[in-house]
Amino acid sequence: MDDYMRTIKLPTETREKVKEYFYLQYSNGKLHKESEILDFLSPILRREIKEHNTEDIRRKVPLLRVGDHSDFAMDVSCVIESTMVFENETIFREKTTGDEMYFIHSGVVEIVVSTPSNERATYLAIGDGCYFGD
Repeated sequence: MDDYMRTIKLPTETREKVKEYFYLQYSNGKLHKESEILDFLSPILRREIKEHNTEDIRRKVPLLRVGDHSDFAMDVSCVIESTMVFENETIFREKTTGDEMYFIHSGVVEIVVSTPSNERATYLAIGDGCYFGD
């Protein structure tokens, strides 16, 4: 990984983000492709594993809590894909059309808007259990 980043002359700040990403994403020391493992399993087992892997986010997000809408909650939780965003990264920009919904597992996301004088201002900050997007 380091050789690749040096070869393409990646800025130090970006290299550190890549290292941090891999550390956080694979902190248990096991690099594996879950999708390849799940491909070998039956659809029922795949769903059971996905439901297990999303238990924590379902507890945090009221929309995904099992209850009156248990089928909806389970269906949505089975298609959630985990992603990691670092501080000061832009997830998407104002006035663009998105096609994803984001559920916040941990951390804070600032919703930033442009003011009439073309400056950026924080409109809202949301955290664990909140969601946003299209």
